[in-house]
Amino acid sequence: MFILILNKTVYKQVDYLKLKTLAIAGIKQYWSNTITVAGVRFNVIVNPLHKNSSDAVPVDLEIEESESYGRSMNPAIFGIDASFIYQKGSTKAGIPEKLIDDEFKLVSAHEFGHSILMYVGGISLSWGHKDSTNVLLQNVKSSSPGYPKQGKIDLMKYYNETKNSANLKQRVTDSIAVEVDIKRLIWSSEVLWKD
Repeated sequence: MFILILNKTVYKQVDYLKLKTLAIAGIKQYWSNTITVAGVRFNVIVNPLHKNSSDAVPVDLEIEESESYGRSMNPAIFGIDASFIYQKGSTKAGIPEKLIDDEFKLVSAHEFGHSILMYVGGISLSWGHKDSTNVLLQNVKSSSPGYPKQGKIDLMKYYNETKNSANLKQRVTDSIAVEVDIKRLIWSSEVLWKD
């Protein structure tokens, strides 16, 4: 089971509460989906918990005040906290706060997903973004496809923007954890099915 420990590294309690709420909402939004098992469709609704637990994913919530992009990350290695960074400084560049909130939810869901990919497939699956990037430098591979022109965008892959780019609004609305990743989440949670 994956649980979050959200560490308060932001400046004000009100900011912490906002980022905590957005991170939890993002994980729920992007990791809830339908799956098919033995020909039967199931709705999977993910409800993240914020608890102190040795099994939890430790996350630092941070705010980037400047216009520079602060990179969120989750190495999914024991002893190193994930960092979900809210791009507050983007408002100086004219990006609406709602879009910044939506991007933070997306980024939180993506970074959370690294813990799942690491658990089920190790560094190559997680850091390699499902074989779409170089594992160490995380450069997008030339063999990676561009963003789909329509339909859903795999939350855990990187896309080659030289082939087809997507704007932030499209990434926010069309990204989702794909079925195989939802099944990985369920499998890694060691769910016991009752009759």
